[in-house]
Order: sequence, then C-alpha cells, then structure tokens
Amino acid sequence: MNVYLKGTLTIQWLILGLLAFAMLGTYAGSVISSVVVSRNNLEINYLIENQYYAQKLAAVTDSLFVNMIKNLTMEARNEDLMTNDSRKIHKELDVILQSTTYFNSTFFADKTGRVVASAPDMALNGTKLTSVGAKKSLEKKVPIISKPYVGVTGKLILLISVPVFDESGSYEGFLAGTIYLHEDNSLIQVLGQHPKHENNSYVYVVDSEGNIIYHPDKNRINDNVKENKVVQYVLEGRNGNLEVTNTKGIAMLAGYASAASTSKWGIVSQTPKESVMEPTFEMARQVSLIAILFMLFVFALSLIMLKKIVNPIRNLALYAKQMTTEPSRPVPQIPNWYFELKELKRAILIAVDFYQTKLTNAESESNLDPLTGF
Repeated sequence: MNVYLKGTLTIQWLILGLLAFAMLGTYAGSVISSVVVSRNNLEINYLIENQYYAQKLAAVTDSLFVNMIKNLTMEARNEDLMTNDSRKIHKELDVILQSTTYFNSTFFADKTGRVVASAPDMALNGTKLTSVGAKKSLEKKVPIISKPYVGVTGKLILLISVPVFDESGSYEGFLAGTIYLHEDNSLIQVLGQHPKHENNSYVYVVDSEGNIIYHPDKNRINDNVKENKVVQYVLEGRNGNLEVTNTKGIAMLAGYASAASTSKWGIVSQTPKESVMEPTFEMARQVSLIAILFMLFVFALSLIMLKKIVNPIRNLALYAKQMTTEPSRPVPQIPNWYFELKELKRAILIAVDFYQTKLTNAESESNLDPLTGF
C-alpha cells in the first residue's frame, strides 16, 4: 500500500506531527514553568529563612551582651578592686578570663583613666587610656558597649565596660572586657556558627554607624557599608528581607534584624541569588526525567489509538484511489465506528455505485445497434 502513498503527505503523518508538537510543547512548558515557579519559591524561602536566622542571631547576640554586662557588674562589686593592689586585682581579672570565653582581655581603670591592672598580662598597667571607648566609659559612668576602635594594643576591639562604685557610691573607675574582632571569643563563635548555611550564604554584622564588626572575610572588618540599602533599613531598627546588590555587584537574597536592645547592631544573613539556580535546575532535571517517561508512555498509547482512527480512513482513501484504475475492485471491509468515518464511507460508496452504474450503462449503450436499437 505504500506504493500508492509515495510522495504524498498522509493524515497519519499530519496527526503524528501535531501530536509530537503538542507533547513537546507541553514538555517545554512544564519544564519552564517548574523552573520559574521553583526559582521564585526558593527565592522567597531563602529570604524568609535568612530573615528568621538574622532575628534569631540578633536575639542570641543581645542575650550574650546582657550576660557579659551581668558578669562584669557582679565582678565590679568585688572589694578587691578598691585596694589598688595591682597584683591582687590582676588575679581577679584573670579569674574572669578563665571562667568564661566572653573576653580576650580585661582591665580595671581608675576614675582618671589610668589602668590599675589588666589580664591576661600586666602590660597595660599604668597606661593612661585615651581611646574612644575608655573616654565614653569615664564620661557616661554607665554600662557601655563601644563602637569598634583600635586600642592601645593596636588591635581592633570592642570595649564592654561597667562603672565601679565604692560603698559610699563614689565613682572609682570602670571594669572592662575587650573583644578582639580578629580573634576567637564567644561573640565570634556565636556569629560564626551557621550549620544551616550553605551555597555561599554568610552573615555579617554592622555597628550603629554601618561599620562591619563581623564578616567571614576578615579584611572587610571595619569597612563602612552604610550605602547598602539593607544596612540602612537595619540601622533604622527594622527587621525584614530584601533582594539587594552588594558592594561587589552580586545579587543577594538578604534577611536582616536589629539587635536593638543592647548593642544597636544590625545583623544581615544573605545568600547569593545565583545559588538558587542549582537546586532549581536539579528540580527541573527530575521533572524532565519523569515527564519524558510519561510522555513516551502517552506517545506509545497515542500511536495505537491513532492507527485505529486513521487506518480505516487510509484504507478508504486507497480504495477510492484504486477505483479510478480498477472499477470492479470489491469494497474492502472498513469499520465505521465513528461518525466522520461512517459518513465518508457512505458518501464514497454512493459515489462508487453511481460511477459503476454510469459505466455499466455506457458499456450497454455502446453495444446497441444504432439503427435497430438492439
């Protein structure tokens, strides 16, 4: 039968082409939509998770500073601080360092700002403090969490200080613990623990003026990033999330929270936007595998159904074609199980019957004697 169809486009191939186009279109649409929806959902999830993590870290940081100040406040009541015996005070300061990991060093300064004793070593003894943190402690006479500054040791530090008063309530100086921002301590341990953070996610912390206090890249510490939109929001005391471009031009999904109750710091947890694409493409790959298997099954089932639909029409078309050269060819057995096929078969058979009748009459007339009519 293929001889009759040579060089001809058949309905079977047309339907197959349409079916293939529809299935490929459906496949492409499902993959593209899954990528878009998955990416959008992941971006929203990262924004929410980063905000939640920043808020949690802000609460932990606030709690840590509260405990630091409580610890120093309790020690500030120690009568040994009133003795002006530097060795005795040094031992008490050393106990503070050994009992916690809050501070990298501690010292007691009198009301003139002169260091009476320090720990872990006594190198600062007798030093007159002129740093911003020390001046603020002497001036305010209240618990202070300073901004980052370079101390007399040459290191970038935070100063946590509490005032010291004698039994009569007279101001005697301040007791302080220092946190080295480039070295290990409780604060750095808390900020540096990110068990949930993967895909190049990281946390950084800014002080009330937008200076970086903590960053995984230590070279960024003390950089001012106040131009960053997220930093501006967090310094206003807001909590939230935002897609933002960082100072390196990288799109980030950031969550932010303010540690406003003690330090007035801002904590930002963020993930590079490009990191979202890897799980998105992995999901698209899984969707594709499932879709391809399902499509192959549907395509095979469609081929079987297509043959049942098309073959009767194809056979009917072949019969009509053959009738032009073989008028006496018998009618093939063609089922007429759907309306279009039934009507098409009926029309062709009527036409064939009419054609055969006309042909028979023509043959009969050609055999008659034109004079006698017999």
